[in-house]
Amino acid sequence: MKELLKRREVLTISGVVLLLVIVALFDTTFISPYNLSRTANSAVILILLAAGVTPVIITKNIDVSVGATLALSGILGARLLVSGWNMWAVILFIAVMGAILGAINGLIVVYGHVPSIVATLGTMSIYRGVSFLITGGYSIENIPRSFSRLGSIALLGIPALVIASILLVILLAVFLGRTRIGRYIYATGGNEEGARLIGIRTDFITILAFGISGLFAGFAAVVFIAQIGSISNQAGVGMEMSAIAAAVIGGVALSGGVGTVVGALFGALFITAATSAMQFMGVPGFWSSAVIGAVLLIALFADAIVRRRMDQRRIAERYRRDGGGPTPPPQVSQAGEAGSAPVDHPEQDSLAVSVGGVR
Repeated sequence: MKELLKRREVLTISGVVLLLVIVALFDTTFISPYNLSRTANSAVILILLAAGVTPVIITKNIDVSVGATLALSGILGARLLVSGWNMWAVILFIAVMGAILGAINGLIVVYGHVPSIVATLGTMSIYRGVSFLITGGYSIENIPRSFSRLGSIALLGIPALVIASILLVILLAVFLGRTRIGRYIYATGGNEEGARLIGIRTDFITILAFGISGLFAGFAAVVFIAQIGSISNQAGVGMEMSAIAAAVIGGVALSGGVGTVVGALFGALFITAATSAMQFMGVPGFWSSAVIGAVLLIALFADAIVRRRMDQRRIAERYRRDGGGPTPPPQVSQAGEAGSAPVDHPEQDSLAVSVGGVR
């Protein structure tokens, strides 16, 4: 499994590099330090949103409210900024508010027993409606210069927001890959019932995953305000689908239990680079969505093929390990017939892989 993930991430990274090289063959200014820095700066919001939805998708759920969460948490924070609150206190407030809005999604999914896509579609509409009521349909402007200046600070030519966002993504990657709770997130997505049977509080894990998604949407709201200098109830519209696409392109499986934050990061970079490349080459804007959609479908088909082959290989290896020989046993027509083949439970193997040794 680890080798598979590495290959999927390498494939995404290779796609980003190949895209840059192809466009550079037509115009080398596309890979100039200035243009690459600008592209990275444009990708920050999508990187944060894609990283945030990754734990949710790993738990076999979906969150289509991250754009609305960005807008509502950002609007509430912007009002505090305009009223004179301390900049750092507002950043903390926006992050916490995003986490709360995300956790609300998790509570609805867990205790309301509502499919996640339905629950988050509902909260997306509610968050958008509340944002409109607060702003009256107008943008919140007059953001203090001390805050908007964050969007222009650079260290060694790299925007400070890019550096901060990458650090946040690294922290999340370490949390998912190196901590017990992180392994529980993978276990919940790989086999929720099995994870519950071995003592994992899957309800808490699901709520936590949605809370992380909201937290990173709050971070994205901070970046949005710093870069734009204003925010309205339309902030983040449509970005939820781009975030999910970035995660899937980066190797996060919609079937749950598989994927990394690093893959989602490079998926976001790929989408941003592809969009920038087409704009750079004068391709009409509507083609950007078509190309990204096509790439997403290819990634989904590839994921389905790879997972099916993995399941077949796992079943064959298990049968050989049990001493049955290289050929799978013949099918029996009736359950309970003498000499029938033992029932295989590949999901137990996937749980063991997901938990990473937890028993």
